[in-house]
Amino acid sequence: MTDLPVVICGAGVIGVSIAYQLGLRGVRSTLVDKVGLCPAASGKAGGFLALDWNDGSSVGPLSRRSFELHQHLADTLPGDTGYRRLTCELAGFSHTT
Repeated sequence: MTDLPVVICGAGVIGVSIAYQLGLRGVRSTLVDKVGLCPAASGKAGGFLALDWNDGSSVGPLSRRSFELHQHLADTLPGDTGYRRLTCELAGFSHTT
């Protein structure tokens, strides 16, 4: 089998994730983006993930898996990734006049 080059168009969170996963499998890839690495919304997000906010919906299992993978990346990548797991609470307010 011939090793074919892999070119990934788009260097947002999805493209970078694909390149990372390919690299874990020994596949070299090239990221191409007209601006740079994570230049748009995926690079400017607050990095907020909620473990259970999507439970009961069609994306619930995907949300939980994403939550687990963020911890896994923080544990396996070299250096300090800045990942912090926090507990959040929801508070409701009612305003009457």
